[in-house]
Amino acid sequence: MFDGVSFQNEPYTQKSSYKRGTKHTQTINPYKFKINATWSLSINGKSTITITNSSTAPEIAIALLKLRCINTKNKNAIKLSNKIIEEVKLTDEEIDEILMENNENNKVFTEKIIKTIEKYKDDTTSTIARIIGKHCNRESPNNVKKRREIRRKITLNLLEKEDLITKMQTEQRICLILDNYSIHKSAFIKKIALHLNITLIYLPPYSPHLNPIEQIWRQMKREIKHHYLESREFLQELTIKTYKKSIYKTKVHDKWLETFITKVWKLTIFSKIMANSHRHNLKMKK
Repeated sequence: MFDGVSFQNEPYTQKSSYKRGTKHTQTINPYKFKINATWSLSINGKSTITITNSSTAPEIAIALLKLRCINTKNKNAIKLSNKIIEEVKLTDEEIDEILMENNENNKVFTEKIIKTIEKYKDDTTSTIARIIGKHCNRESPNNVKKRREIRRKITLNLLEKEDLITKMQTEQRICLILDNYSIHKSAFIKKIALHLNITLIYLPPYSPHLNPIEQIWRQMKREIKHHYLESREFLQELTIKTYKKSIYKTKVHDKWLETFITKVWKLTIFSKIMANSHRHNLKMKK
């Protein structure tokens, strides 16, 4: 099972927790911060939790890499996976440098603006300004889509460069059950999963009750809200600590396995028996 969630403090609200060690005193941290956590709950393997900056496709790809790495036997493949995980964690400054290298030079960009003005000279000033604004936004280092695209390209290039794809095909396949979050179904994530020998199995739409991770998230949030969250780093450490505590204490996946997988398996066997019986009866009639 695979899913993600965010944890955050709630400044300036009455939902903030009391600081431990004090009585009838509500201490509120005025600074708002949050973290994103992507978690895999394994039945036959090792579970992972990955703290990410966002829930975007490049960050989820890192979570998949960590899941594959911790459930891999080949030591060389593990070493390469860890290397890729570190290299894809680009800082904002490093992305800025790549964008500056790839951006069009001033001459090309100026020619594009001049052509736009000539093409739309008969239109209103607002139309020309809007189109020029689009050109500027595409070339801006702050363009979110361009920054994410760079992360996606680097991740795929590293996987192909290090020949990790070939090594992972010899490892035991991972079957991952996840919801229909749009990024989970993106072409990029599907390609990453294919390279890492991970099969993605999507739950039916609007069925969070079929994913036992949802219950773990609720338990963790109940536990975390009782703490005074002094900083983002503290929240990150507390999340990992609460996760480990929850996963060892809770056997929610055992109940899920019995409720769904065992029943489906029994129904599948029963359906096969009935189908074989039906074919046998048809042959007897002939």
